[in-house]
Amino acid sequence: MSLPYSEFPVYIGQVGGTTPPNEANGYVPATQLNVSYSTSASARRKLGKSVDSSDQFTFNSPLSADISVSCLLQSGMLSGLDFLLDANQDNFVTMKLGSGIYNKCYVKDVSLSISPFEPVVLSANFVSLDPAVGGGITGNTNFVGIGSSSTTLDTDGLVYGHTCSISDTDDLLGQVQSQINFKRAYTRTPIYGLGSVNASSMLLDGVEEEMSVSSTGLNSLINFSGEKLASQLNVDLKIQGGVGIGTSTPITDLIKFPAGARVLTEAYSAQGGGVVQTTATIKQIKL
Repeated sequence: MSLPYSEFPVYIGQVGGTTPPNEANGYVPATQLNVSYSTSASARRKLGKSVDSSDQFTFNSPLSADISVSCLLQSGMLSGLDFLLDANQDNFVTMKLGSGIYNKCYVKDVSLSISPFEPVVLSANFVSLDPAVGGGITGNTNFVGIGSSSTTLDTDGLVYGHTCSISDTDDLLGQVQSQINFKRAYTRTPIYGLGSVNASSMLLDGVEEEMSVSSTGLNSLINFSGEKLASQLNVDLKIQGGVGIGTSTPITDLIKFPAGARVLTEAYSAQGGGVVQTTATIKQIKL
């Protein structure tokens, strides 16, 4: 019997915690999940001997488990996205996928896409240093929703592209923004101890962010060193009616580029019967 997606909820636990996530606070409304296991195997060959059919491979690296999650953003989300906070960027989370527990999950990158009249989708890629092994893939039928006993999503509580707003004090962009793509990338180094097969933890080496905005104009064209922001530029994620998603949620200040960030690429195009379309990419190095 096949396992339906409705029995495969995604939970992301508290940062630094090793216990299974709280199902009410850690539930995220995932639209897609991908888990990939891979080993580093090489052929075991010895001079003057045939390959032993029962011992054909050597393994030179630990098991790699990569997890990719895409989810909607809904008002009332509690702790499932705490890993996005700046204070937590060097730590790990424990994830529960269906009924499988994945420990020491470090986020590798986060991206977010904003388009008019479409729900905003956040995607995150993780690597698990202590993934679930052995056994099969089993679901979970007894799960709860976001902070309540209901699993029904409130469509009025979702963040949509047309309900978001961009604060552009410097007037770098045109009056009409049609697409925003945001990405945060983490650079990490695994830490191995003598006699251990798996890494015990990962060091955070760097954090970089970039945002690409498509609009109908540019205030000025960049020069050799781009253009430095003189004041903060941020995107406010809101639900229907222009209501903010909440002051205590991890995504409230997710997209924020302070003074000092730079516009490093610009492009524009025009075609008959249309308007000039422009794209500007803003980058910052947070760590």
